Amino acid sequence: MPDSPFPMTLQSELTLIGEPCVGNLQAQRAALRALIKRSDWPEWSTTTNGKPVWEAGHLSLSHGGGWVIAARGKSPIGVDVETASERLQRARRKYVGPADQAVLDLHGDNLDALCRIWTAKEAAFKVFGTGVDFLTGLQWEWLKADEATVLATAQKAQLHITWHRLEQPDAWLATARAVETPP
Repeated sequence: MPDSPFPMTLQSELTLIGEPCVGNLQAQRAALRALIKRSDWPEWSTTTNGKPVWEAGHLSLSHGGGWVIAARGKSPIGVDVETASERLQRARRKYVGPADQAVLDLHGDNLDALCRIWTAKEAAFKVFGTGVDFLTGLQWEWLKADEATVLATAQKAQLHITWHRLEQPDAWLATARAVETPP
């Protein structure tokens, strides 16, 4: 991973910036705002439910796993970053449902697979800003090693999910992008 900040373009419609960050929640939020300002992205506001919005397109923000990440694109997007930790195992019953077995079958029943499920669901939630049930809200329609197509059941919308492994510190980054047809 290059020195901070790193720019990444995914799927030709999604641009990410990110950098390692330590500190409490307030410090992470400040680092995220500073990263966006240094990258010359426009300021944003938030909806009443906390979803970031701006006039320049769609925006998603995440901090966790020792990282701050921002993503922007032309279509609705979501991004989440998290480290594969025992906390995910302890919370498993709140977000891993029967439909998630396909991810566990592909990646093994381990912390990395749980982190992939968690980050995918968080990113999907951020696409809509509300309304994704973490146990039953996603149906895995197509799944490969580092990408998937899911159906957000309440919204009846397909999403394309991608995962990227970040290093130093070690974390999983997931993006979710609304699509009209499978990739």
